[in-house]
Amino acid sequence: MKARSALISLLAVCTLMATDHPAQAADITPKSLTDVVKREGWAKACPQIQPKLDALQEPGDFSGNDWRDYVTLKGWCLVETRREAEAIDFLENKLAVGRRAPCLLDILGTSLFRSGLDAEAIATFEEALENDLPAHDRPNVYSKLATAYMRLAATSSGGQMTDPNALAQAERYARLALESDKEPVPAVYSQLAHVKMAQQKHDEAIELLKVALEKNATYKGWPSPGLRKAMDAQFLMGLGQAHYLKGERERGLLLMDVALDTAPTEPQKSVLNTIRDNTLKPRPLEQLPRPLRPLVPLDKGI
Repeated sequence: MKARSALISLLAVCTLMATDHPAQAADITPKSLTDVVKREGWAKACPQIQPKLDALQEPGDFSGNDWRDYVTLKGWCLVETRREAEAIDFLENKLAVGRRAPCLLDILGTSLFRSGLDAEAIATFEEALENDLPAHDRPNVYSKLATAYMRLAATSSGGQMTDPNALAQAERYARLALESDKEPVPAVYSQLAHVKMAQQKHDEAIELLKVALEKNATYKGWPSPGLRKAMDAQFLMGLGQAHYLKGERERGLLLMDVALDTAPTEPQKSVLNTIRDNTLKPRPLEQLPRPLRPLVPLDKGI
């Protein structure tokens, strides 16, 4: 189901366990830890499996699946706990000696992306795609690539976009994220809408945001009603921005106020209020709070 994290589906492919490998311990094997992740999800599983994962000896065959599975588990748990710097160091060291499996490149790219190292993240994600990243993992990577290219396209003055090539790549990957998923995350429609706003195509952005709101009403991938409401607030803010930037300022302001009222938590209200203020009086990208930077959730199963 869509509620299952994109990371879990990635692990299902990237951690195909060979049955003829001897276990390092009767109850501590990569497969047993993988089963916990599949059953509990990364957020709940990582604190449970971390001590056992630390006790596992790293496989010595850097070309084998056991080594890849070990690095996958350890890498994603570092990502899950937002330990980006550690994840980057760990994965870069491992990839320097082992094979550059696409699933491992995806983990490294995510850590670089979250750290704001967009050029490095782009190169890593695109290498993962070139190395045959599984089809079901591609939509999520496409979305992250679109956001990274959007950030590259932004200048340091007034939030304007000056790099048409980067902006074109952002549109390309946003469209791929939509077209490559049978049931796209509603946020991807919003992502493409933000690209259209950057291209001054406000009518197209408005239509895309309307679709995002419509899809969000019935989307089954969110694990809680609160998250659905949070996404509604995000899409309403985008819709208000699009109308305001189009010149329909009264309607835009009204929609942005509705978005603030819809936001279910105070932290989101604070973020959306900053977006509203920046729409009325744009600031350079590097002056915006970090939570504003990604245009889409990093993974489906938030």
